[in-house]
Amino acid sequence: MNFAGGREMVIEIIPLGGLGEIGKNMTAIGFDGEYVVVDMGIRLDAILGFEDVDIGGMSREELIGMNGIADDTALRGKDVKAIVLTHGHLDHIGAFGKLAHAYDAPAYGTPFTVELTRHVIREERMFDIENELKPVMPGDIVDIGDIKLEFIGVTHSILQTVVVAIHGPAGTLLYASDFKFDDEPLLGYTTDYSRLKQLGDEGVLAAMIGAVRMNEPGPTPSEAHAREMLREVMNSAISSGGGVLVTTFSSHITRIKSIVDLSYEFGRTPLILGRSLHNYCTIASKLGLVDFPPELHIHGRPNAVHNLLEEVEASRDDYVLIVTGHQGEPTSILTRIANGQLPLKIRKGDEIIFSASTIPNPINESNRELLEAKLRAQGARVHKDVHVSGHAGRQETKELIELVRPEHLIPCHGTMDRLELMAEMGRQLGYPDERIHILQNGECLRLGE
Repeated sequence: MNFAGGREMVIEIIPLGGLGEIGKNMTAIGFDGEYVVVDMGIRLDAILGFEDVDIGGMSREELIGMNGIADDTALRGKDVKAIVLTHGHLDHIGAFGKLAHAYDAPAYGTPFTVELTRHVIREERMFDIENELKPVMPGDIVDIGDIKLEFIGVTHSILQTVVVAIHGPAGTLLYASDFKFDDEPLLGYTTDYSRLKQLGDEGVLAAMIGAVRMNEPGPTPSEAHAREMLREVMNSAISSGGGVLVTTFSSHITRIKSIVDLSYEFGRTPLILGRSLHNYCTIASKLGLVDFPPELHIHGRPNAVHNLLEEVEASRDDYVLIVTGHQGEPTSILTRIANGQLPLKIRKGDEIIFSASTIPNPINESNRELLEAKLRAQGARVHKDVHVSGHAGRQETKELIELVRPEHLIPCHGTMDRLELMAEMGRQLGYPDERIHILQNGECLRLGE
């Protein structure tokens, strides 16, 4: 417990989204009436449940009503000093255009995260977003009055992810929702174990730790393992002589780079097709985060995709198509090909590789099952789960807790069963129940009283 001028200092932790669910991550951390907001995400499965949703043209109230973004009413009017964006996935930055304008505060994120946030802002049509976006790098410390924001590099399935240590008068809170321990990430930096251990030595009052994969023993395999999985499957698929289509997360630049490299290695020309793939790949290239060959075609506009697929149809065995559609999204390139809406037709002997897991919710699962059934019915062979996760399993989560040794453990970013699994791990590590906190969205936890 810290005191300043005889006053008792308290840290407030207010999760506004991401507790008991996957998505719409948003948490406010307060010290003596001054707040830092960490992330402003959307809940993708809630939004996908409505046909033809145009997020940019929707109001904040509409999106809150469909459970698509966090309800930040409790934070409105409070003294928000800064917004921190931990990485560029939409469940962490997708609501920035709807929520950030309410706060006279700059937003901090790594260069890739900042550029992806700029893209979110460009698509926003309801609100004028004037918050300054300030790039930071792992190791940077930013002073916000009496609060210091420290950015610590970690490995995840999107480049330039950070966890943030928020140092305030009442102590330090570590926010670590998305991470894995991967010493062979292929691109980008590895998790900064030494700084995390040092942070633990200095003392951490509380840690919010992501629980997405707490149901898996771990450790989560390395991205280098994913490349070897792809090598085996792609070699077999290309050897069959038919068309080869691969789909993965558009934000997973490292995975896309592996698919591109392996395509050339096995004698085929890769083509990247789809709006979201184009956006992520071109931003990563512009920032120098990935070195794609200059001759690589990356197309997002419908006319360009249509014309290129007309050419591919005539000589399909020369190419590997990297396309959107890993979740069976209705408007994705792969789904539209399966529905006969594009010039390329699925033929007997074609090979479809899903280098992505199905995000576990009924809409995604239904879309994926339907897409796979259509592809098989047209004669394609489907390869599933050629993939490793970007999230820590139980083993790595345990290692992080042991590195940081927080006084209080707060599971976050997960369904209630995953939060409970982390709580049980905390008990096994010797945490008493009063130092393990399973919160609900909108519930305020005060530490230091």
